[in-house]
Amino acid sequence: MTIRARSARYALWLCAAAVLGGGTVSASVRWGDHGHRISGRAAATNLPAEMPAFFREAVAQLEYLNPEPDRWRNRTYVAMDDAFEYDHYIDLEVVPDSALAAVNRYAYLAILERGGMDNAARSAGLLPFRILEMYERLIVDFSLWRRTLDDEARRYIEQRIINDAGILGHYVADAANPHHATIHYNGWAEGAPNPNGFTTDREFHRRFESDFVGAQITVSELLPHISAWPRRIGDARADILAFIRASNARVNRLYELEKQERFEATTTSPAHEQFAIERLVAGAEMLRSLWFSAWLASETPPQ
Repeated sequence: MTIRARSARYALWLCAAAVLGGGTVSASVRWGDHGHRISGRAAATNLPAEMPAFFREAVAQLEYLNPEPDRWRNRTYVAMDDAFEYDHYIDLEVVPDSALAAVNRYAYLAILERGGMDNAARSAGLLPFRILEMYERLIVDFSLWRRTLDDEARRYIEQRIINDAGILGHYVADAANPHHATIHYNGWAEGAPNPNGFTTDREFHRRFESDFVGAQITVSELLPHISAWPRRIGDARADILAFIRASNARVNRLYELEKQERFEATTTSPAHEQFAIERLVAGAEMLRSLWFSAWLASETPPQ
């Protein structure tokens, strides 16, 4: 089974975009901005009164920050770009449970590499670890805010909390898209059994996540499906992995819909719209639960 070679494909995409855009990659050619923003806004709308007022009032900022890690993508600044490139996905089909149980990303990569995987970060992805890292950072942020008495310092910490919560939102939204949880991330993987004849079109990811969602889905379609009360997450690692596995379980349905009718900006199929709404709502619900749970967990001072 062929493992993705994201770096090469991404570099080619950037080159093409730069040529079309006169040498730079503008925000207008980055895909997925709309989906990220509406997922972030849905998550931030009507948060429980138990959360701090500054956070509940940051709806617009949390929406804006949800696409932020995609804004960092820039092959001019290779050190930065390479550092975050593999945080956006995980190819669950090639990752053993023993690696997912690793204490951190470094132990995870070591397990994969001992198993013979070349360039494990690129070949498998780091998404669940990025989500867990940002969640734990948010707990520490909230804990600092609770225990800081100086008003000026508190305002600084509030900005850190909002920023980290917004960045966390990006990766949770990524994980809600089945394309980010599978080797079949942009058309069915080359060399993988394909008995259903699913598309191998290498523009499928963009057509679904950017073209279709951008043209057909609005935040008003998400909000009625958002639970009034977020879940309290106990075991964050287990919950994050279960969330990503649930996304992976929707890969076949995504490809079945594509086989029935291509995802395009002009596609108006109710089934296609329902699927996109379902995944965006799943991301928003998970994000609300992570934010709320981080706030509750911060009652206990970190050791």
